[in-house]
Amino acid sequence: MTRAKARRNLGYAAGLAVAWVMLWDKISVANVLGGLLVGGVLLVVFPLRPVGDEDRLTLHPLGFVRLAAALLRQLIVSNLLVAREVVSPNAELRTGIVACRMRSSSPKLLSTVANIIALSPGTMAVDATDSPPTLYIHVLSLDDIIVVRRDVARLERQVIDAFGSPADRRLLDGSTSVADAASKTGDPHAGTAS
Repeated sequence: MTRAKARRNLGYAAGLAVAWVMLWDKISVANVLGGLLVGGVLLVVFPLRPVGDEDRLTLHPLGFVRLAAALLRQLIVSNLLVAREVVSPNAELRTGIVACRMRSSSPKLLSTVANIIALSPGTMAVDATDSPPTLYIHVLSLDDIIVVRRDVARLERQVIDAFGSPADRRLLDGSTSVADAASKTGDPHAGTAS
């Protein structure tokens, strides 16, 4: 085992040990050792896939600042829209689930996009597929499917700009525009409203 792989496994084992101790809700030597043991066994039974330099996610500070600013703006806007819908006596919500094709197939990036979407009131990723990579987004107030897809494609670009591997960043350089990517899905049931 290389030193880099050992450091990576040790980091994951430590994280699993922390989760183990949190489950027991008590810090003790036995809980910490038990967590390290459980983490070690899990890493042996379910080994981590090798990560090459092309797949390694890295933090890009400028992209991260842009993502944080966009997220803050989106949280404010979505909170105001949901509050308006709640207090409006004539609110007629048109909810729906929209299939949004993703350009990256990285599980880390897709879960980051899905978690950021879940932070915004009124939206939530309800399913994901990996071939082709697609997130299914539940939208509380669905007016235009293309707008939802465009917003998700823009968010994916911002996440890749903030955390993307070199391979993911090249994927964006060679891809179609955000609007074109948002309108293509290949799923005949992509925008179902209820």
